Amino acid sequence: MEEVNFKVVQGDTFSIKVTYQNPNGTDINLTNYTARMDVRNEPAGKILCASVTTSSGITIDGPNGELTITFTPAQTRKFTTPSAAYQLQITSQTGQQTTILKGYLSVSAAVVR
Repeated sequence: MEEVNFKVVQGDTFSIKVTYQNPNGTDINLTNYTARMDVRNEPAGKILCASVTTSSGITIDGPNGELTITFTPAQTRKFTTPSAAYQLQITSQTGQQTTILKGYLSVSAAVVR
């Protein structure tokens, strides 16, 4: 699992691409996997700012081990704290869950509304 922090501006589209790899640098095939990313006010926080899944907001290029995560402007407007915690978790077809990325989003207030 890797820890990475990102900067987000409220009301902007926020999109990242993640490639899941073995320690030797080869891509891990994510065919038939699902994924979920939650953003909360703090780790294990009660306030869920936004959530995206493979049903809405996450696409997986299985053979290349790539996930593209996109939050809409409506979702990023809900990021109201200066810092929000996130966690990206994948689930295999056998139900094994693995956190592949986590960290914090540094949130800047929108100037243009």
